[in-house]
Amino acid sequence: MWEENFRDQKSFITSDTIGKILQKFGKVTLDELDRVKLMNRIDQKFCLRLSGLPEILEAISADYSVLQIEGKTIFEYDNVYFDTPDNRMFLAHQNGKKNRCKIRMRQYVQSNDSFLEVKLKNNKGRTIKERIERNDLQPEFEKNELDFLHDESPYAGTELLPRISNNFKRITLVNNQFTERVTIDMFIVFKNREKEIHLDNLVVIEVKKSKSNKPSVIARVLHANRIRELGFSKYCVGRSLLEDGIKKNNFKPLLLKINKEYIN
Repeated sequence: MWEENFRDQKSFITSDTIGKILQKFGKVTLDELDRVKLMNRIDQKFCLRLSGLPEILEAISADYSVLQIEGKTIFEYDNVYFDTPDNRMFLAHQNGKKNRCKIRMRQYVQSNDSFLEVKLKNNKGRTIKERIERNDLQPEFEKNELDFLHDESPYAGTELLPRISNNFKRITLVNNQFTERVTIDMFIVFKNREKEIHLDNLVVIEVKKSKSNKPSVIARVLHANRIRELGFSKYCVGRSLLEDGIKKNNFKPLLLKINKEYIN
């Protein structure tokens, strides 16, 4: 009976439902948000069911403003993730290496802006991101992109292959002090050449700040609702769900939770 009630409740939570709650938030422009780029930062990630997101948003509406562009507050993203033929980036995550890397192409669907991005996580837990603009999501590197990958990553562009694509909708918040950004990702889809998986019940919240010494308002609200910090890499989760033969022992507890609670 509870599962039936949950499914009924979930069916009424749409982008429009969330958008109405976001009307209560203050608004920031993209230029204002650039004050908190945080390309070198500390990250915290939390996972919850879509049914729980309205309550969280209501609780923090006085403490954060939402990015608004041309009247919109929810934006669509497309990603393509790359790895080596022997999956060195994926296995670095699976094996728990402290220094690791992800390489992706990202397109902001509404604006059609595209970037090639390198994300490095160091042994002090900091995420460092570098990116350059590109024209589209075609998974082929131009000469300037090969140079960029040579300079900013441990991998040569000539050895990289596209592994999965990923689509989701995102809300971006900034706290009133402009010291912290929060991204809220919903309606997440992963696909490769063989499969496509929808995680419509899942919300991933990421808190990004330059220092970790002061708990954020949203982190306190999430903890009060018994939502604990959880490691979650879209790239690793996507590949683990899509591919049967890849090594994923260290992700099994998370994958069991995802299969039980978030996959339709």
